[in-house]
Amino acid sequence: MKRLINVDRNLFEKILDLYWKWKELNFELKKIYPRGVNLHEGITEIVCCYVNNFELSLGGGSEDAYDPRTGKLVQVKGTSNWNSDLTSFGPDSIFNALHFVRLDANEDIMYLYDIPTENLDDIYVNSFNTVRDFKNAGKRPRFSIIKECIEPYGLEPYARVIIASKEIQYRN
Repeated sequence: MKRLINVDRNLFEKILDLYWKWKELNFELKKIYPRGVNLHEGITEIVCCYVNNFELSLGGGSEDAYDPRTGKLVQVKGTSNWNSDLTSFGPDSIFNALHFVRLDANEDIMYLYDIPTENLDDIYVNSFNTVRDFKNAGKRPRFSIIKECIEPYGLEPYARVIIASKEIQYRN
């Protein structure tokens, strides 16, 4: 059963407070193990919802958020590695809009991007197969949104979230 949750200022601030716990866990793990821990989707989805006035969508669909103004189903992806990402989609994933949250962990700033979806299915995930091919085969396509969408199209973030001050700066 799908639940839509309004992300208010209190929830936004709470999730940004939890970010610091994630950052500490990630830092401590990297001291003893070669890899850290991924930035949790609960953080990126709630931040994206608050910044955009989306409703958080839990259960009942493949979307992460719902835009009540447009009726669009929104998929939210993110990375805590500024230079690269490996994003995957379920083969039956359905959405009308894709937003990407890119963390600069050195500066503790999240950058939000609106990723065009028109050509997503045509992106090659290996030398021979596209996202569409993988989805048709019931497989999860994996590719880099940074390398395949942001860089080639010169996309700029539409907003920045300064985590320490809990400030949102929108691009004009």
